[in-house]
This record gives sequence, C-alpha cells and structure tokens, in this order.
Amino acid sequence: MEICRLENIKKNFQMGETITPVDDVNLSIHEGDFIVIEGPSGVGKSTLLYVLGTLLQPTEGKYYFDDVDVSTLNDQQKSDLRAKHIGFLFQDTNLIQALTLKQNIEFVLDHKNEELLENLLKHFGLDDRKEFLPHQLSGGQRRRAGAVRSMIHGPKLLLADEPTNDLDEHWAQVMIEAFKEQTQKGTAVVMVTHNKELAMHAKRRFVLQDGKLIEQN
Repeated sequence: MEICRLENIKKNFQMGETITPVDDVNLSIHEGDFIVIEGPSGVGKSTLLYVLGTLLQPTEGKYYFDDVDVSTLNDQQKSDLRAKHIGFLFQDTNLIQALTLKQNIEFVLDHKNEELLENLLKHFGLDDRKEFLPHQLSGGQRRRAGAVRSMIHGPKLLLADEPTNDLDEHWAQVMIEAFKEQTQKGTAVVMVTHNKELAMHAKRRFVLQDGKLIEQN
C-alpha cells in the first residue's frame, strides 16, 4: 500500500542565484519499503528528506501523504501529521538539553508505552543511560537515542539522514537491522548515506544527481 508520493517535485533556493537541489523528482513510497538515497554532500539529499517530512514546501509539484495533498494542510495539520506518522533521524539529533534521554523520547509520545521504550533502549545499549542528560552522552549514544525517538511511535515513514554517523561498525549494523525490523512492521524507511556497504541492505537504491533522482539496478 502506498504511503506517500512525490510528483514532479522541484525545490529552489535564492542565494544570489537560483539553486535547484531537487528538480522534477517523482517517487512513490510503499509500506515496508527500505529506500537509500546516495550522492555527494551538498547535492540536495537532505532537502529531499525535508520535503518528505513536510518541513519544506516544494517550489513546484505535489506531495501526497495518505492521498492527501500536503500543500492543502495548515501548519498545525502538518505538525499533527509529523507527530503521528513520521519519524525523523537527522544529522543533528536535536535532543532537548534540559531533559533526560528517557524524557526526550517520551516527549514525542501521545501516551507512554514503557515496555516498548525499555526494549528499544536495551536494543540500542542505552538502558543504563536513560536518566542521563544529552551532554552526558557520547555522540554515538545521542545518535542511538535519536533512533529510539524516531521509532517509538511506530511511524508510517521513517526518514534517516546519515544515521550511522558517530557509530562504530557494530552499532551501525544494529541501526540497519532495526530499520529492517521497522519495515517488517510496515514502516517505510528512507535513508541518506555515504556508506556503500550499508546501502546494499536497501530494497531500492537511488542516486540524487543534478537534482534528479535516478534509481539504481
């Protein structure tokens, strides 16, 4: 079943000249998809994720989520959509410094699911760090905490921007296996990565080049 789709999406930025990192992109994302988008830094991969996450409005084209044209939603409706259906794991984990690790994760929940939270914390090796503040955690621990936060509410769409940054080989593999488990539950995962080896785990692979999304065989 389709979760969302991009139709002829273009995103321009005015920076003295017109920059178009995303140009006429079409993509349909279905339940259980594991999609990787590759390409060098600065080509627009994060911009595309922000469009998928409804954090950026495209300059042209249509974005549909559950067959609803996202451009027809107001800010509160977009916020509600993100809170209920989209998980984010971006390069900056954006943990709230005044809250403990556990509180940061619970902050995104409508209702607590202690068993699921404890299982995810244990899975990511954080069960003994849940009362720590973000500044007391290593970069890798903050990254793994962000992963727990992105998955805890069972999103339809999980967006991950270079999710294995700050992680050693073991935890990078744990992250990828956790993404695979999410897809088995019906979540669609869209991941940006430079890691060719990790990219091989995806069901579908794309390269973003000159604003165009090119599917790889």
